[in-house]
Amino acid sequence: VISPEENFSRMFGNAEALTDERDRRSAKRYGLGEKGSVYGFERHLARLDCGKEPHEAYHFGWVVEVDPYDPDWQPRKRTALGRFRHEAATTHVTKGGKVVMYSGDDARFEYVYKFVCSRPYNPTNRAANRELMDDGVLYVARFNEDGTGEWLPLIHGQGPLTEANGFHSQADVVIDARIAADLLGATKMDRPEDIEVNPVNRKVYIVCTNNVDRGTAGHAEPDRPNPRARNAHGHIIEVTE
Repeated sequence: VISPEENFSRMFGNAEALTDERDRRSAKRYGLGEKGSVYGFERHLARLDCGKEPHEAYHFGWVVEVDPYDPDWQPRKRTALGRFRHEAATTHVTKGGKVVMYSGDDARFEYVYKFVCSRPYNPTNRAANRELMDDGVLYVARFNEDGTGEWLPLIHGQGPLTEANGFHSQADVVIDARIAADLLGATKMDRPEDIEVNPVNRKVYIVCTNNVDRGTAGHAEPDRPNPRARNAHGHIIEVTE
């Protein structure tokens, strides 16, 4: 069973107390509370106070895997899939056996991601499939105005994902996946939530919830994949891989 950690940013407060510039950059991009959090838990739990535990927020925003058939198996955070507000972690096995996982970052003007596992799914060896999500490539989507698109790989050392931009390893890339996607020029979406693959025609459907800020002052204008200004009702995008 795979479960995302979506609204973790609401739990953290006092980000204004952070002193490291990289921590401050990350906290701002992920929406941690500058002063108080949404719920005020940091007044009672030191780990949710960024001034007291500056790295605790990095432990959240992942996809978690549990095995309901094996109570002795320790749950895993599959960090290779990137850290953001995962609304979904939809698994699809291609005709060739490749395992692909789609995720939307459920916030206004955030991105669509997919992770492609390096090793194929083995239908006869359950144990061999347990670590599939630790080895592969994370991508973010860029949609073009002519209806085409491309998946941009989030790989340390490629393009702008270098030490000069604060990425010293692949760990930095997945921890600050939003910042990495910004630098690659991914397409800002209207709250991408559930993503499903049609089992008959293999089309991919991205469900965007809404974005009433689209086209307003200081925000991105409508575009091909997000065609409505002040989008209050969302839309569905069909993708042919």
